[in-house]
Amino acid sequence: MTRILRAVAAVAIVNFVSFVIIAVLIGDAGNGKIASGHYFLASHAGLTEVSAAVFTYSQWHSRSLFVTHPLGMIAIGWISFRRKRRQRPSP
Repeated sequence: MTRILRAVAAVAIVNFVSFVIIAVLIGDAGNGKIASGHYFLASHAGLTEVSAAVFTYSQWHSRSLFVTHPLGMIAIGWISFRRKRRQRPSP
């Protein structure tokens, strides 16, 4: 069970870190826009024009965070709970 929880936590962390890196480098579709058949990712630096495929990828990657982030937090909490329970001194 612990292996599965660690794998879930690792996937969540890698997904989040990769999203942040990509968002910093080129922006993300969450704040981007589509205008006259052109696709733009938004970042602090402004808008970056990208292909439709990259825009779609960015949309799905940001949506995936709504799944992996809560699962990762639950997995890390569960691992911590199990670890603390095992370390309790016996009465």
